Amino acid sequence: MLRRILIAIALVLLIGAGTAYAQRDELLGWAIRQRLADGPDTGFAKDHDGIKVLICGTGSPEVSSARAQACTLVAAGGRLFLFDAGDGALRSLSASRIPVNDIERVFVTHFHSDHFNDLGALINAGWIWGRTTPLEVQGPQGLAQVIAGFDAVYALDEGYRSANMPHLAERRAVARAVPLEIAFPDGARTERVYDKDGVTIDAALVAHDPVRPALGYVLRYKGRKLFISGDTEVSPVNLPAMKGADMVVHESYASHMVRRAIPQMKAMGMDFHARVAERTIPYHADNIALAKQAQAAGVKHLVLTHLIPYPENMVVRAMYTEGMGEHFKGQLTVAEDGIVLAF
Repeated sequence: MLRRILIAIALVLLIGAGTAYAQRDELLGWAIRQRLADGPDTGFAKDHDGIKVLICGTGSPEVSSARAQACTLVAAGGRLFLFDAGDGALRSLSASRIPVNDIERVFVTHFHSDHFNDLGALINAGWIWGRTTPLEVQGPQGLAQVIAGFDAVYALDEGYRSANMPHLAERRAVARAVPLEIAFPDGARTERVYDKDGVTIDAALVAHDPVRPALGYVLRYKGRKLFISGDTEVSPVNLPAMKGADMVVHESYASHMVRRAIPQMKAMGMDFHARVAERTIPYHADNIALAKQAQAAGVKHLVLTHLIPYPENMVVRAMYTEGMGEHFKGQLTVAEDGIVLAF
C-alpha cells in the first residue's frame, strides 16, 4: 500500500512538473505581472484624515536585528515627510511599499551617522528611478557639508549613468539634494521650518551634548500634535515640545539593563564595550526618566524607538520597559520596524 501511495505521489509531481514546464512562458508572464503590480502604495499618504506614522527604523549604532537605523515616516495632509534616514532606511521604506519619490522633505535631527547613513542612497535612488524635482533635506547647520560629501561620493556613479542613459542626464539636477540649514534666532529654542496646507513643522533644540545642535521636530495637523525627539537625554528643555502631544516618538535607553550588563562585560574581558556603554548612558533617554517626563507633559501615546539594548525577543521586550508603567499612565509602545500608527 505504501509503495502505491509513493508511486501515485511521484506521478502527480511528475505531471505537475511537466505541465509547469509546458506553460513556463505563461507562468513567467504571470510572475512578472505580479511583481510589477506589487509596487509602491500611493494611498499611504492619503487614506487617513489625520497623522499617520510609519516607524521605518528602530535601530541605533548597535548591531541588531532591526531592519534599519533611525527612520520615521509621517503622512499628514496628503504629504510624506521623512525624519532621519539611517542605514537600511531605503530598504525598509521599500518593504513597506512607500513611494519614496513622493517624499516631500527629509528632516535630519543631527549628524551621528546612524541618523543619515542612507541619505545618499535615498537621493541617488530618487534620481535613478524617476524623481522629477531635487529632494529637499532640512537639518542643523553643517547639513550643506554633509550633502556636498554625498555629491562627491556619488559623482562617478552619476557620470556613468548619465553617459549611458540620456534621460538621466537631462534630469541631472535631481541627483543633488537641496540642503536647507536651520538657524535659530538669538535665545530661541524653536523655529518654524514648514508651513503649508495646514501642516506645520517646528524644529526644537534638544539636549544631546556634545552634539550641537541636535534637533527634535514637532508636527501639527488638524489639532493633532506629534513630537519626534531625535537623540536626546531626558531634559527640561524638551518639555515644551512634548507638552500635550498626542504622540511622542522618542529615543529610548534601557539604562537598568545596560547597568546590569556592564559588570558582566568587564568580567568577560570586554572592557572596550563596557567603556562605550558607560559613555553612552548620560546622553540618551533613560526609560524611567522618560516615563516621568512624558507623564508630566501629558503625552497620550509614547512610542519608543532607537532602542538600546535592542530587544531581540519577547522576553527582552518584556524586560525593556520594566518600571515605566509605574510612572507613565498613557499608551506605551515599544516600536518595531514597519509598525504603522495613526491618530
